[in-house]
Amino acid sequence: MDVNNSTVTGNIQAIERLMVQGGVFDPAEVEDGESPDVTEYVVLVHGDLGMGECIASMQQHWSIETTPWWRFQHIVFVPGLFHLKMAAADAIWRALIQPMSAHQDQTSLMHDIAQLRPRETGIFRSKPGFWMMHQLIGHDGICRHLDCWRIEVEKMNNAHKTLDDFAILKPSLEELKEIANRLTREYIATYRLTRVRRQPDQRRDKQYENNLLINKYFLLYEELSYVMNIGDIAHVETCIIAWTLIFKATGKHKYAT
Repeated sequence: MDVNNSTVTGNIQAIERLMVQGGVFDPAEVEDGESPDVTEYVVLVHGDLGMGECIASMQQHWSIETTPWWRFQHIVFVPGLFHLKMAAADAIWRALIQPMSAHQDQTSLMHDIAQLRPRETGIFRSKPGFWMMHQLIGHDGICRHLDCWRIEVEKMNNAHKTLDDFAILKPSLEELKEIANRLTREYIATYRLTRVRRQPDQRRDKQYENNLLINKYFLLYEELSYVMNIGDIAHVETCIIAWTLIFKATGKHKYAT
């Protein structure tokens, strides 16, 4: 359809044409039985938040019309979850890549980009697309998770210099679960990070603190992606709570509200 979905008029045209394609017309203009009467039901329309604002404006301005059809009373907007995922990737970019202060230490995400995508550092500094950020979060997240495992198993036994050395021992599932529980306590930001940040600077490890947050943001993104892929809507709603705070902090206020 050749319509401009960034305007209210364009959204009206898009909805009308979609209804026509589905064989749904104004009940007042067709004979009985020729078209289903949807005015007593709802039609779910998916889109980004911009489309949602256009639909809300459309329904407000057309609320004086005499029939439910022309008031678009049957249209119910549902935010598209893919747009939520795009917003989450952009929030991570705003928090971990956009600020120049986020590039200062050797454990920053920008330093990882120089290792993983050395020819694309300029693109990541400016404005990478969703797919580039999605791949980066996945690849860098795997590297960071494995590095946390490597450090933890070496703490258990100095002979375990690599994860391959540890795998040779064929640890049981219970042992792996125990290590995973320790990882979640030691390598992911929790409520304890607030207390740590209140300590004097000479007692703090700011690189460690930053990496706790990076691990947390990556895991939140991976969790959101996973539950979206399997269709666990209740879990998606739970994930949105944590992302609302991140959206607010990174200036994505429409998604935060």
